[in-house]
Amino acid sequence: MTDKEKRPAEESVNAEAGNLTNAETEAAAEAEAQDNKGISGEEIIAKAVAEAEEFKSLAQRIQADFDNYRKRNNESVKQARAEGNNEVILNLLPVVDAVDIALKVIPDEKSREGVGLILRQIQALFGRYGVKEIEAEGQMFDPELHNAVMQEEDPENSGKIIEVLQKGYTREGKVLRHAMVKVAK
Repeated sequence: MTDKEKRPAEESVNAEAGNLTNAETEAAAEAEAQDNKGISGEEIIAKAVAEAEEFKSLAQRIQADFDNYRKRNNESVKQARAEGNNEVILNLLPVVDAVDIALKVIPDEKSREGVGLILRQIQALFGRYGVKEIEAEGQMFDPELHNAVMQEEDPENSGKIIEVLQKGYTREGKVLRHAMVKVAK
């Protein structure tokens, strides 16, 4: 195939690819031919290999960026899900408190047993989500876990929690609600 025969085929491909005019296509082909004049075949191959390596490197960087994006996105979704679970659990805590109080004031044994069953079901649900009650009574006061709202004179138990006014809870090492306590001083 002669150069004249190749040129129309190249022009139509280039024109379709970039919607170039015939003059632009001819100018681009002529510029490429000028670039290749005086260059050996080995130099052209070396140039093409260098360009291929550059494109390969670019593709690898883009792939790494995408992998990092996917990891960040997965972590964001996981964190949002955990925060949503924490929000639901926080909204259930007043219900647990009310059921706890009901158990203390219900005089009928059968009714107390039924309410106790409900409380155990909620506690089992909390257990599946990693919610744990903060141990407080008799423990040393820890401001990271406990919220002291009252103090009482008791020199021999100084710094210890003598009464729990409201239970506190943690989930996966994070405090959901501090235990409200009375502390001996």
